[in-house]
Amino acid sequence: MSDSTKMTHPTAATVERIEAGAETRQATTSPTNDTTPTPPGQAVKIADLLGHGQSAAVPLRHLKELAGLPGREVRRMIQAERLRGIPILSDNINGYYLAGDAQEREKFIKSMRGRAAEIVKVAEAVGRGTIGGEQVRTPEIF
Repeated sequence: MSDSTKMTHPTAATVERIEAGAETRQATTSPTNDTTPTPPGQAVKIADLLGHGQSAAVPLRHLKELAGLPGREVRRMIQAERLRGIPILSDNINGYYLAGDAQEREKFIKSMRGRAAEIVKVAEAVGRGTIGGEQVRTPEIF
């Protein structure tokens, strides 16, 4: 395969757009590969910065640059969009992406439910623990 036909990772174009828009600190991508920066003052939707499928995942560090926002705010926006039913998925390796198909979505849901169950187990165990040698029972939440 020649260099001119070599396939690049989906985020390669994203990085180029980030660099092009770095001076303005504006979002410079969309799922439609539009390279027009987001006008100042226009609300950014994280879903608009993502592609479909795990192969199109965008790392948090890139999303921060695209949105021109700190990581904490980007994660808050992702949570809010997810709660509105937008299927923003993630993995611990590649980053965030929109569900490409039902199988990806179901795998993510299973993972989140497993994480939630582990958190509840820890909370219950700590609730059964002692404080200063005294048993102090914490009311169950669930």
